[in-house]
Amino acid sequence: MTVTLYRKYRPQTFSEIIGQEHIIKTLENEIITDKVVHAYLFCGVRGVGKTTIARLLAKALNCRTRKDGQIEPCNNCDSCKAIQDGNSLDLLEIDAASNRRIDDVREIRERIPYGPVTENFKIVIIDEVHMLTMEAFNALLKTLEEPPAHTIFVLATTEVHKVPDTIISRCQRFDFHKINSQDLIKRLEKISKSEGIIVEQKIFAEIARLAGGSARDAESMLGKLLSLGEKKITDREVSLVLPHSDIEVALKILNCFVERQAGEAVAIINEFFTQGGDLAYLHQQVTELLRKLLLIKLGGGLSRFSSFDLTVEQDSSLTESSLHLTQIRIQEILDEWLKVLVSWQQSDLAQLPFELAAVVICENNNNNNLSVENITNLTSKQVHKKGIVKSDNIQKTATVLNIQLEEVKNKWPLLIDKLKEYNHSLSFILSVARLINIEGDKMLIAFDYRLHLERVNNDKVKKIIDDAVFEIMGFPLKFHAIVEEVKNKTADNLLSNVLSTFGGRLQ
Repeated sequence: MTVTLYRKYRPQTFSEIIGQEHIIKTLENEIITDKVVHAYLFCGVRGVGKTTIARLLAKALNCRTRKDGQIEPCNNCDSCKAIQDGNSLDLLEIDAASNRRIDDVREIRERIPYGPVTENFKIVIIDEVHMLTMEAFNALLKTLEEPPAHTIFVLATTEVHKVPDTIISRCQRFDFHKINSQDLIKRLEKISKSEGIIVEQKIFAEIARLAGGSARDAESMLGKLLSLGEKKITDREVSLVLPHSDIEVALKILNCFVERQAGEAVAIINEFFTQGGDLAYLHQQVTELLRKLLLIKLGGGLSRFSSFDLTVEQDSSLTESSLHLTQIRIQEILDEWLKVLVSWQQSDLAQLPFELAAVVICENNNNNNLSVENITNLTSKQVHKKGIVKSDNIQKTATVLNIQLEEVKNKWPLLIDKLKEYNHSLSFILSVARLINIEGDKMLIAFDYRLHLERVNNDKVKKIIDDAVFEIMGFPLKFHAIVEEVKNKTADNLLSNVLSTFGGRLQ
């Protein structure tokens, strides 16, 4: 029988809750100051603590020994024990997924006017409230509009967009966060220690990744591993219970996409499938790698929004891949790879949709995978020899170059903002410059005034700009400045005075 760890280790105090500090702080202030509202709406993905906090709220409000100025329930009085055991006459929990009709809501309305039987408040928790019918919502709305003073509603949902605005407007809404990997790993470590089981550290990280921010899912997976009865959990046990995949396999497939090695990609997919790998999980991993790649390409530190944790070596490999792909090419690969899930449901051969997608991705001849440096360093003869484009189609290569140039132009304002961190004067100078071309690995910048050129024409300043370009653009480009036209000295003197106002020296 599977060990239901998520029930055994369900938090019994607010301090045990992880990842929802913003909610706990607000509830603490409301409980201490006796300003609890009549209806709450808890929104968030499954397994992040919505129902748990609702029960803790019920315990805290009805605890008979909780002192003024404190939020935590004692967990020892009759009231706390009754709520904890599910025996309280004044705690009404309803699953709207199976009790969604208007009659179910009417039953609630009939029970609440009489007040609590033994407690201070009657607490009504409606889980998955978005499942109620429209008629049931209308009946609930009437109660929320004129709530009894002794009754508090807690509505929980994983799909808040399905809850009518009229209901939302009458509740205090809390949006629950997904729980980050570090917090999940710490919790799993604590549970494993309590159970007396040794688990390899990388397994905790794998569980946290699979859980996707849900503590309940993470604890359920750990429970499955512990149910095997082993005192030490290794890769062998994991392969028996958890979806099997390997991030290295996903990285190899991604590299095949970059290098356009269709045969190699198909071979990797088949070997993985033959060895019992989970294709659904592999698809998820490749998808998340591509997403992370897109975030790297978009620049501005957006890759931090990826929930996919990689080692330093793996992250370096992904960054290297980003240098050989344009943003357009990454989007095309993602579009094609996401189609796998649709065709997979209709295929008798599980691996076939993956193989077809790999072939289409690798043999797509739009050339968007070439970096600017590779494109511009190829002569017409080399291009023809490599079979990338025919000599009469060199214009296609120029089009890719224009895409890359346009990409840099679009992100130019981000670069200007980034340079403000180093020097306002430098940021100002670049804001009046013009990006005119990409030549190989050089970013050609034109100034109207020689004064500007002199200010940026040294190794220290160039390195600052080059580093900022790499961070924002996601690929390396060397800063190269020229003067297109020197204006009259009066204008130069005027600009000199302006520059002194913005920070003077750049070095």
